[in-house]
Amino acid sequence: MNKYILMLGVAAVSIGSYAAYAGNSATMTVTATIAHDVSLNVDHDLNMGTITVDPSDFEWGGRIDLNLDGTLQRKSDNIISYSGFSAGIFTASVSDSCKVNGFADANAGSFAHPCFRVNPTYITLGNADLLEPYIAYDSGNKFKFQFDFIAWDDNTVPQSGTFDEDIEIEYIL
Repeated sequence: MNKYILMLGVAAVSIGSYAAYAGNSATMTVTATIAHDVSLNVDHDLNMGTITVDPSDFEWGGRIDLNLDGTLQRKSDNIISYSGFSAGIFTASVSDSCKVNGFADANAGSFAHPCFRVNPTYITLGNADLLEPYIAYDSGNKFKFQFDFIAWDDNTVPQSGTFDEDIEIEYIL
């Protein structure tokens, strides 16, 4: 019987020592920040061009759709002419997986560019909305930027004038 009491005493001291050891521990959070130096630079501002409209014909609004090279894809009948487009150009030292085309808007789903977003994702110049920001890979570390279309609401005559707005191109990886 003494052997059992002695073994029970040794077991109790061992468990107590383990419990005391376990109570002398702490958890530490480790934080690190990793930054990518992509040297993102704007080389040429976006110029969405000059639009000449028939102000008497905007009952159904108006719209200009552009190709990726900035040429006119289609326009509503109330737009007389469109000219002077030049894409925005920026450079960024990024991996080959970023050298692709895509919309610079997170809401574009699988068509969204994997590495770049713009803020804001649309702009209003006068009372014309420029929508669907798009980034196209050019060559080397060069990318082109544009909005895919310009639109006016029904019964809205485009405001006359020259307008500017700033956007920010952001590297998101």
